[in-house]
Formats: sequence, C-alpha cells, structure tokens
Amino acid sequence: MRAKPFLRILPRRAAVALAAALGLSACAKTTLEIEPAPVDPALFVGVDCAQLVARRARISQALIFAGSAQDQLAADDRTRTLGVPTPMGTPFDDDREPQIARLKGELHAVNAQMDAQRCGPDFR
Repeated sequence: MRAKPFLRILPRRAAVALAAALGLSACAKTTLEIEPAPVDPALFVGVDCAQLVARRARISQALIFAGSAQDQLAADDRTRTLGVPTPMGTPFDDDREPQIARLKGELHAVNAQMDAQRCGPDFR
C-alpha cells in the first residue's frame, strides 16, 4: 500500500525537475560568458597598421551592438516568474552567441597581428 503514493509523486517530481532543467538550459549567456572563437591572425598578414586599426574599430563597434542585444536577451531570459527563472527572451529573439564569439576571436586576432607588426602607441 505504501508504494502507491510514492509512485504517484515520483512522476510529478520528475516532470517538475525536467521542466526546470529545460528552462534553465534555454537561458542565453551574457557577453562576458561567451568565449572567443579561434581566428588565425595570419588572415591579417600583409595589412598595414592603419588598416588594422580601422578593422579593429569596425569589429569593436559590431561587438558593442551585438553584445548589448545579447545582454538584453540574457536579462530577459533571467526574468523570474514566481521565483523561478523563466526564459522569456530566447523563444522570441535570436541568440547572438555565435556572432559574438566570432567577433571576439577576430578582435583577438587583429590585436595579435598589431603586436606582431609592432604597431606603436600611435595606432593604439
């Protein structure tokens, strides 16, 4: 007789745990949590310092805009409903994680190439 109430409670608890796990896994990462994608600095070999500075400025600007949108999406995903994090942003908006990872990787590669070419403080 005791096994019957336990069997009724177990599926309900499992469903709640599964729903919580799915809800938390759908949350978007903040910009700071996204790791840069590997980009080979050799892509920028043969580019002079002035062009590298211009490229770095364009990448930085794109990263700021994409990061701002991603951080808002992450904040929307962390909206709490009755104390439970409820992803509200991801189902309605695109996650920009791949774009941000690529931009961060390009920025690292451009900086590495600038260091390799010894672009001085005039270009920083």
